[in-house]
Amino acid sequence: MLSDRVSPAGRAVKTEHIEIREDSRASLSQLPHARKLPCDTCPGRSLGVCSPLDDLRLAHLLALGGRRHWAKREFIYRAGDPMQMIYKIITGIVVESRMLYDGRRQIVGIRTTGDLCGYPENRGRYLFSGEALTEVEACAFDKRKFDALVAGHVDMACALADDTSRKLERASENLTVMGQLISTERVAHFVVEIGELNASRQIDTDPLKLHLTRQEIGDYLGLTLETVSRSFTRLRQLRILALVGTDAVAILDRKRLHA
Repeated sequence: MLSDRVSPAGRAVKTEHIEIREDSRASLSQLPHARKLPCDTCPGRSLGVCSPLDDLRLAHLLALGGRRHWAKREFIYRAGDPMQMIYKIITGIVVESRMLYDGRRQIVGIRTTGDLCGYPENRGRYLFSGEALTEVEACAFDKRKFDALVAGHVDMACALADDTSRKLERASENLTVMGQLISTERVAHFVVEIGELNASRQIDTDPLKLHLTRQEIGDYLGLTLETVSRSFTRLRQLRILALVGTDAVAILDRKRLHA
């Protein structure tokens, strides 16, 4: 069943409720046999917090919310808004960012299939803003109920801890990149990162679609738009990359790109 709801960003989004019906005295253990779970065809089924769950607990998790859809460039949540839902991406790419007081933006993470978004929180509010770079479909879970479910299942708590640990590892790596590498090296590292991210989710990498604009790449790497453009030009002149349109590249020399 589809219905309209207002997102934290103030826009209506389509919500597909996952209704799990019970007969008068049906137990939760009967639910997986009552209907086929949509998780069976989800590309993120074996990733993140869902990976340790059997059908019984997946049905319980699905009952905490439903599938939602966002258009390209639509905000899913904004930093500072009360945290009501957390999201696990089914398809699409989301960037998480913080806005500085002077209007500049720092992109802190690029999330895709299997990743959690909107987590962790900051005193009951979203720590970052989440924007759909592409069309996005995600499972939305009520935050309070999700926390209660995680508290009762050690393996799910461990999967959540692993997800958080990977985010911290990426953030630490990005700090090193911004602190130690020159601009051309930062852009090369970004291309490698996107390539590895796509490959890990079995997304085509030839050519490699970047999805981010030059300005957004700058917001991620701590560079200006002009510096990002010059860096791509330099990598093209060195015959390490070939530019394909405005948002894709072909990797010509993978060894030198990784150097």
